[in-house]
Order: sequence, then C-alpha cells, then structure tokens
Amino acid sequence: MNINKNDLISVVMPTYNRGHIIERAINSVLSQTYTNFELIIVDDASNDNTSEIVNSYEDNRLKFIRLKENTKGTKPRNIGIQESKGKYIALLDSDDEWKPAKLEVQLDYVKKYYGT
Repeated sequence: MNINKNDLISVVMPTYNRGHIIERAINSVLSQTYTNFELIIVDDASNDNTSEIVNSYEDNRLKFIRLKENTKGTKPRNIGIQESKGKYIALLDSDDEWKPAKLEVQLDYVKKYYGT
C-alpha cells in the first residue's frame, strides 16, 4: 500500500507528573518512521519537572499545553484532540512508548482496510 506522506497524524499525549519517564514516550514518537505528525502534549498542571523536560525538546512538530489547574485527568486528552490539526489522531499515554514503525503500520492498515 502506498501511504500518502501528506496525511498529518496528530499524536495526543496527556500527562501528569511524569517528568521521570516522559522522555521515553516523547522519543518513541520523534523516532517514528512516518514523520508527518504533530505531537500535542497536554500537561494536567504537573508539579514536578515535566514542563522542563518537554520544553527541552527543539522540534517544531511538538506542541506543549500546560493547564493551570489539575483536572484529575478529565480534560487533557480532549483538549489535545480539540487542538489537533491532523487527518488522523493517535493517542499515547506518557508512561508508554511506541515501536519505531507504529504510525506507519497503523496508517497502512487503516488505508488498506478502510480506504481513507
């Protein structure tokens, strides 16, 4: 299947106090073989070093939104989806990580079986 590299994928990552492990999740997105994505990280008002870690990345595909008050996890994912510009949305928790070809394989599958 020939993947259209123009299809933007929005990766939404909600987070809260994951400064000690969020780099692993971010790096797994930035290392994808499919590179036409935006990574939207929505921080639910962490009180650790999450914002410092995220802000240390210099990649124009990364967008960081920090909420002023903790919502107990009810809003970050939805805010990320609302802010997304992609044709497709992929969700990743900040304590997880992807294999390098995850987006490419998933997009290929969607296009093959759903024709979008």
